[in-house]
Amino acid sequence: MTLGTDKLKEQFQKSKKVRRAWSTYKWYDRIRNWNDWYNWIASFLQTKAGAAVALGSTAVVTTSAVLVHNAVVDPYAEPYVQTEVAPLADPMRQTRGTLIFAIEGQDKAGRRGTFDVVVARKQYLWVRGSSEDLEKDGRKISGDQLASDVLDQEVRDGLANAREIIAVGTASQEGDPAAEKARAGKRAGRTADIVGTAIDGSIPISALNLGQYRESKPGAAGATDWQRPFMVIAVKELEDGTVLSEALADAMTGKEQLPSPTSYSAFELTRIR
Repeated sequence: MTLGTDKLKEQFQKSKKVRRAWSTYKWYDRIRNWNDWYNWIASFLQTKAGAAVALGSTAVVTTSAVLVHNAVVDPYAEPYVQTEVAPLADPMRQTRGTLIFAIEGQDKAGRRGTFDVVVARKQYLWVRGSSEDLEKDGRKISGDQLASDVLDQEVRDGLANAREIIAVGTASQEGDPAAEKARAGKRAGRTADIVGTAIDGSIPISALNLGQYRESKPGAAGATDWQRPFMVIAVKELEDGTVLSEALADAMTGKEQLPSPTSYSAFELTRIR
């Protein structure tokens, strides 16, 4: 009886060792196979086919990331779409009511000027057909409310360091060109009045009449309110002898998110104070 029991124990121990050895072999085989897969993948990615697959996978991830980035970082981009590819004017900073763009240009002699363009967010616009009234989300607001909402303390601090302030007036594509150019000039003057109450009286102010938007295509339809933004420009630096109007026109040209002088009917800069 004892001999039979010992033999059973011996067979059990042998069976246990066999199972342990088999288990170890399976793990080794998995590792070896993984190593083979790794080597194959590494070799595959070095081929053109592998590179194409890898790039395709990356493109999917990258596209998703770009879409998220555009939705989060730039939710207020204005539709100043140029007829050809133009460099993006990224906001230097954003406030509650504005986007502020830093731009730079040269006059015809190559002398440099730098500017901060303060553009009210798209819910703040000139009322269509008016040179006095502005609106927020489709409702008329007073100049005082606009100054409070758009020209907040952060914007005023930036304007306080300007060499000069330029109040901009524009008109959308509807209506008689001469009448709309005149309206744009009055809007520039009204902007100057609003800004003048928010800055020190010693800072010079000029009015820039850009006139009427003129790049609409025949038969094109859609909203045109983006063509008449509330906009102010701070002149930050000018090299000695710089022709301001030339340097500013150069700085504003070809920026995707800013109104280009070539898109409007005028570029008349007039000193107010």
